[in-house]
Amino acid sequence: MTPWESRFQRELDVAIAAARAAGDEVARMRREGLRYGRKEGYELVSEADIRAAEMLHEALTAPFPDTGWLSEEHTDTVDRLGNDRVWIVDPIDGTREFLQGIPEYAVSVGLAVEGTPVLGVVYNPASGTLAAAACEGAAEAGPVLLPLSVEVLVGRGEHEWNDIPPLPAGTRVTGMGSVAYRLAMLAGGRGDAVLTGFGRSEWDVAAGAALCLAAGLRVTDVLGEPLRFNQPVPTVRGLLVAHPAVHEHFNRWFRQLK
Repeated sequence: MTPWESRFQRELDVAIAAARAAGDEVARMRREGLRYGRKEGYELVSEADIRAAEMLHEALTAPFPDTGWLSEEHTDTVDRLGNDRVWIVDPIDGTREFLQGIPEYAVSVGLAVEGTPVLGVVYNPASGTLAAAACEGAAEAGPVLLPLSVEVLVGRGEHEWNDIPPLPAGTRVTGMGSVAYRLAMLAGGRGDAVLTGFGRSEWDVAAGAALCLAAGLRVTDVLGEPLRFNQPVPTVRGLLVAHPAVHEHFNRWFRQLK
């Protein structure tokens, strides 16, 4: 255990337990049947999203009452902007996959301190996989040669609709559901990069960003700029996450396309 993990060990333990409990509950609700509809903007939402949001809010804010809160299923307020520490939570990232029975969704719990993601928990109850880590900025990545064939993980919809920017020769594209789940898979060694040119909400990526930073990966927006969290408008300009060598390979490619 690193000193940084020790510093946030209580938060990590609580977040793991909360994510497991919420994930197991939404899996049960799907097995037994549930209602769903659409929010403004035509986004899907289900009873399970709301139930998981309630469970996570209670589990995370009760032991840490001075930590701010940002979640997809809660009304956002400016109060969080006065907090150095903020929980950034997506109760179900990949609601479409969840409702369709595709095992590529996840409960995503992140903690940002002064704008930096320092803790991430991503739990996929459909596959039983849980990724969790705490970190202080980026860990040191070991040397790596740029692979001859680079596998890039993109959104399932982006892949199906071929809504992907031009990519360098030798790039293989794999479509996968939840972006939180994709980031967790990347941090665990699946694929070489996560890429999206579309804006994402902070709750989609905060936990996965922390996992990838802890794994020594470079985490930026699609333009190569570092991500900052707990912003007044909680969105990021796309996403490019990879080992530094792979990240630079793609960053150079995108710069030459301008």
